[in-house]
Amino acid sequence: MNKKIMITALLFMAGIAANAQFIFRVSGNGLEKPSYMLGSLHVLSGDLLDSIPAFLEAENQCQQLYVEEDVTDPQNKKDRQATGHQLVTLPDGKTISDILGEEKMNILQEKAKELLHINLADSAAQKYLHYQPSYYTYLFYYIVHIEAMKKYPAMRNGNMMDVACATRAKARGWKVSNLDRPQKPEEMDEAQENMSQSTEAQVDTLMDLLNNFDEHKQKVLKEYEGVQTVCDYWTAGDYEGFERFMLPVAEATPALYADRNKKWMPIITEAIKETPTLFVFGAGHLAGPEGIVNQLRKAGYKVEFVK
Repeated sequence: MNKKIMITALLFMAGIAANAQFIFRVSGNGLEKPSYMLGSLHVLSGDLLDSIPAFLEAENQCQQLYVEEDVTDPQNKKDRQATGHQLVTLPDGKTISDILGEEKMNILQEKAKELLHINLADSAAQKYLHYQPSYYTYLFYYIVHIEAMKKYPAMRNGNMMDVACATRAKARGWKVSNLDRPQKPEEMDEAQENMSQSTEAQVDTLMDLLNNFDEHKQKVLKEYEGVQTVCDYWTAGDYEGFERFMLPVAEATPALYADRNKKWMPIITEAIKETPTLFVFGAGHLAGPEGIVNQLRKAGYKVEFVK
């Protein structure tokens, strides 16, 4: 797996100690009251929020919340699950055995029994036969991540910070909105078509993982050691250090950062004109020339790092 892509994935799994923050105040450009942005590492424990004075100040001054996606919304959760299931499911009548062939299927069955404790030959496991190769790749990497996180207890403690922010906002009677809009049916169909076109590549990735599992596992475990660097920046409130670390990752993955930031900017600027707003999203979206901080400054707003 590409190192920069792996680092991006790990940013979604980093936990941290209390009294840490990447919080920015947005003011000026005709705003009567400031709005705030909290850059999180996504699964930071929501238990930390009450120990961050700058966050409590922001929460007391704001009146609505925007997150990347409100996973506390039951309908949103249901739609996400349906979309995800559709994207990893093979076309009707097809099975993973049809895709892999006998030799590769035998390798998958052996590894699934050994590592996932799933017997694909058992009638009770028939549902697994209808998933794309990418789904199995995810499952095998997931168990490696679980093993890695055993070394980092903070990654497993408490509710995800973004989720906790949404829960707190709703308890205050705030409106909670999404920065990412839900996929339209036609977009979902296109995504599924793109996945089906890359089936051969999915098979290659899966078989490489299964045939060299220990090697891939050690790479993942090694990458987790690098996560501590990100945690240290956040703990110390060292935004400049984090930004230097983050820039090559963001540049390597524009679809995750720059492209989404451009879509978010009109939503953000409209929201802060309406009422003081708290935004909570991945810290990587703050950083660099294409980051939200710089984009807001270019738009004429004063954006200050709150220590």
